[in-house]
Amino acid sequence: QAKRLGVPLSEVLGGRLRNSLPVLWTLASGDTEKDIAEARKMIELKRHNTFKLKIGSRPLQHDVDHVIAIKKALGADISVRVDVNRAWSELECIQGIQQLQDGGIDLIEQPCAIQNTEALARLTQRFDVAIMADEALTGPDSAYRIAKSHGADVFAVKIEQSGGLIEACEVAKVAGLAGIDLYGGTMLEGPVGSMASAHAFATFETLAFGTELFGPLLLTEEILKEPLRYENFELHLPTAPGLGIEIDEDKIEKLRR
Repeated sequence: QAKRLGVPLSEVLGGRLRNSLPVLWTLASGDTEKDIAEARKMIELKRHNTFKLKIGSRPLQHDVDHVIAIKKALGADISVRVDVNRAWSELECIQGIQQLQDGGIDLIEQPCAIQNTEALARLTQRFDVAIMADEALTGPDSAYRIAKSHGADVFAVKIEQSGGLIEACEVAKVAGLAGIDLYGGTMLEGPVGSMASAHAFATFETLAFGTELFGPLLLTEEILKEPLRYENFELHLPTAPGLGIEIDEDKIEKLRR
């Protein structure tokens, strides 16, 4: 519809507020020194200056020490966040989040089980560090239930997890009405899905914690005629109609099996 009207998708979804979106990078080697070196390289290249670590698969104290060492090495001006991926019990959350908060970590993503939204609310009200709901969000209805109990400080909005582009914008609307901050999440989409997400996120009135639309940067093959533009720590949105991107059919044909 947006392409037929000759306007960018973001204008159909609610009007563009942003021409670019900050994009973080996930540090995933598990080796503290390697992760520090990788982060410093990303900063030097002006590709990313915000970093997230997925934790929860190793002993709690090991993960906490690993994250805090990285934050200490990168300094106060660099944002470091963690995604616990639902791995901790409520007691472990209390132990781990307190240390992470004291260590300067500024966002804790989905620390406890999806269904345990009451624990998520208790953690949100207990700590000063921002607590983010991710997998607990499955569309506008779940967003409303969590918002009603102030069950999170931040919502991670994902278009697939929300049920579509319009539903993702509705999740953001619920958050805005409840005073909850927003973060543009990813399911590691390629360039097409990432740009669809970017158009939706560009319409959010607030986007306090940026996005993680780095999926296309993980791919070894380019399928667009013009690659997405990542510059100065941000993904820049095209202004052409629709998604503003064009698939290279010849490249798709070469990849066909």
